[in-house]
Amino acid sequence: MTRVVPTAQFASIVYGVGGVPLDDAAERFHEASRLYPNVAPPRLEVLQELSRDGELARSSGRSSRTHDHRPAVELPPPRALRGRLGDLIASRRSAGPDVLRPVRLRDLATVLAASYAASARGRSFHRPVPSAGALYPLEAYVVALAVTGLEPGVYHYDPFRHRLALLGPLRFADLRETLVDQSVADVTAVLLVVTGVFWRSRLKYGPRGYRFALLEAGHLVQNALLASTELELAALPFGGFYDTLLDRLIGADGLDEATLHAVLLSGGS
Repeated sequence: MTRVVPTAQFASIVYGVGGVPLDDAAERFHEASRLYPNVAPPRLEVLQELSRDGELARSSGRSSRTHDHRPAVELPPPRALRGRLGDLIASRRSAGPDVLRPVRLRDLATVLAASYAASARGRSFHRPVPSAGALYPLEAYVVALAVTGLEPGVYHYDPFRHRLALLGPLRFADLRETLVDQSVADVTAVLLVVTGVFWRSRLKYGPRGYRFALLEAGHLVQNALLASTELELAALPFGGFYDTLLDRLIGADGLDEATLHAVLLSGGS
């Protein structure tokens, strides 16, 4: 006979016999990002100011790191994604690469465009993900190891110009040391890194903006996975990295901007 284990027993494993500790970091984050009747009204003045000032709102929506002083690689136009959404969702798998297979530059360009490219709509720009207040607090970086037509290196994706700015060369040993399981680097063609620039969301939403940045990172990664499914790339959402070391590799300071999520990519079989 199958033994049913009550869910409460799992909670006791996570929190211990005494329950959630008073200094539990997850609890403190969730509490800080809650909305209460005595918290939301003071933010209304900020919200109204952003709504009244159309140029300020448009400027916020154009947020992105720029690296005009660095050499850049113009990406090819993305492929047209014609797969049916239902079929892509049904066939999507989180599949880590088993051997190193290079990724074609146009396929990488397609994944990046589907994930976070900006497109003009009237006087505003929008990305292919929902974003609280259209503030777009994320940045996308490419750690390229094996991309046809692209030198190995660390790159920043410009969502407005659809190009990669070269931040610096890539030492394989530097990437390996950012990963908990260092052997993953041996079969990875691309590490797509998603960071959050938290002040962009907190400008309008206060501490709750941090929660919105996390949610948006999930939207971006899901787009990358669905595009990779149609392109028959191996794609794996990845959290097994040392935050400080990966931040350092891509040039994030870990405070105003920090790594939130990553995706391992490898070419199809």
